[in-house]
Order: sequence, then C-alpha cells, then structure tokens
Amino acid sequence: MEKYEQLEQLLKQALSSTAEPGEALNQKIKSKLKENKTMKPARKRMAVALITAIVLLMSTSALAAWQFLSPKQVAENLGDKTLAKAFDRENAILINKSITSGDYTFTLLGITSGKNLSDMKSSVEDIHPDRTYAVVSIAKEDGSPMPGPSDERYGQTTFIISPLIKGQKPWQVNIFTMNGGYSECVVDGIIYRMIECDSIEMFADRGVYLYAGTGSFINNRTVSYNEKTGEITTNANNKEANALFDLPLDVKKSDHEKAEKYLKELLNPVPEPPTSTEPAIDWDKEFADGIVLPESIKKVTYDESGLACYQHDSGDLKTSLDGLFKDGETGVWKTVSVIGDGKEETAIQFSKDENGVVTGRAVKKAK
Repeated sequence: MEKYEQLEQLLKQALSSTAEPGEALNQKIKSKLKENKTMKPARKRMAVALITAIVLLMSTSALAAWQFLSPKQVAENLGDKTLAKAFDRENAILINKSITSGDYTFTLLGITSGKNLSDMKSSVEDIHPDRTYAVVSIAKEDGSPMPGPSDERYGQTTFIISPLIKGQKPWQVNIFTMNGGYSECVVDGIIYRMIECDSIEMFADRGVYLYAGTGSFINNRTVSYNEKTGEITTNANNKEANALFDLPLDVKKSDHEKAEKYLKELLNPVPEPPTSTEPAIDWDKEFADGIVLPESIKKVTYDESGLACYQHDSGDLKTSLDGLFKDGETGVWKTVSVIGDGKEETAIQFSKDENGVVTGRAVKKAK
C-alpha cells in the first residue's frame, strides 16, 4: 500500500472516531498550519502535513491502533499459520479496544471461534472441538517496554486473561474450568497473549465478558458477581490492575440447549468410579463419638484462589468447600481430612453457621 493510500485509510479511521484531543493540542497544530502558509509550495508535503494535522485534531485512536500487531500477526509470531488465516476470515471479530488500569494498558485486539482453527492440537478437542481464540496486548502505561523472555524480570508480574459468562459465578466458569490455556510473545516491548478455551459462542445470547488483569486467579476479590442479575463487574476493592471487556458476539450463533448441557457437565462432573471394591468409609460416622480438641476450634480463612485454609498441629490444610454443604445446611460437622496411621487418627472437620461462617476443628478418634 502506498504512503498516501495509508494516510487516506488512517484519515477515514480518524474521522469515524468520536474521541477528541485537548484544546492545547488543537491550538498547537493550528499554529503549525499557519507557519506552513509562508513555506514554498510543496504539494505532496503539504498534503501529508494537512492530513496528519486533521488526524491529530480529530482523533488519536487510529494512530494508537498502528502500534499493535494484528491478531493475524500475533498468530504468525507464535508459529500458528492456520490460526493466522482464521483471524483473516469474516468470522473473526477485530476489536482494538483499550482499557488502562494501574500501570498497564490492556487492549483486546480480536477474537475468533470455530473448529480446526489451529495447528496446535490437544486431546480436549476430541470432546469439545469448537474452540475460541482471543488476543490481548499488555503494555506499560508509561510507555516503557515490558520485559521479554531473555530478561530476568520476565514472569515476575503474572497476568490472567479469562472469559466470564453472565449468569455464572466467575470462580466456577472461567479459563481454567473451560479447558483453557495460552501462549504469548513479546514484540517491541509489548506482551501479546493468545488465549484459547472451549467455544464461548454458545453463550452469545447471555452476555460474555473477557477479564484481563495482574494476578493468577479469578475470585470474589478480583471481580464482583451480582447473584440477582448475573452481572459481572470489576471489584472496586481490587488493588490489582484489571479490565473487563464486553464481547460483541453474534447472538445468532448462540445455542441455549448446548450451553445448558455444557454447564451441567462442567458444574456437576460425573465422579470417577472407585478403583477399589472395598466399601467407602463413612468418616463422619467413624468420628461421631470422637474427642474434640478445644484448642483446635477456629474459623477457617481463605486464600487468593478461594480455597478454605485451616491450620493444625499436624499441618496446614487447604481445600475447596464446593459440594461440602447442602443448600441451607448449618450446624453439621463434615469431615474433610483424616490424619494418622490407622492407630492414632485425627479428623479435621468443618461446620457452617446460619451466617455462612465456616469453623474448623480437630477430632481424635475414640479408642
């Protein structure tokens, strides 16, 4: 593409934007234009200067888009030719939307979904062949370069990028539970991360978000979930850099029945059959007459990933509370772990009160 064709395209992009620069910038450019009136005729140069001035007056968004690789180029940098072609098709959605939070600017560049879109195959595709791929760039807000793989600082700051579904708890339905993963490259001081997961198009009629931020987990500290409306927003108390994008998916590609089946399998996985023919031990019954250690009774705490944490003389315990208590079940002690060699055994038990507070205790088996 010739230089003037590029500038013409840039001008069209700028004229379509609603963003406006500051008055100081406008006055500066106007002054430059007045100076140019006294210069000798140079039509091509004047045309370039005039177009550039108009672009700056109207918008800086088109120029900003030039600093990033396209999703196709990111796929090429990652060595995935098939995915690069997929981002060049009509089905791909090019977005180029940026959100600055803390020290970073997150830009959602594009997204595409479908079958057999990548050279990188995995066993997950045998079960869920439809996959979604999204590209997000991460840049320093002050313009300084992000460290690359050869820099010892690379990886010291972790980032998480994950799709979230409206109406579903973010800590239950996210990139981890949706068979996701990512690959990334650093080009000209900007991180480009390509995430993939089970296709999100089936949820298009519900509303789908893409979360990007520093950290490693999705929990109620990073985002807020409205139980009544199903809306997901960033948590105002989250000290991490974070951004939440609404994904412009095609509602016509949604599949409510398929989505319901998928969620049912994801949220209620079928337990694997026991490998032993011996009957399972009912530990709650085994320790029903046990001796409670008074000093062990304490409230459980929670780590960044939402796991319940309990400290005891025999060691620290971390566990998920999902499925431990039935809806509305309070005041019942549930055994979550048994410590011992068969002769001297201690059970760690949790109980939840009517306010949702979970307490732990240690119980020694009665002799």
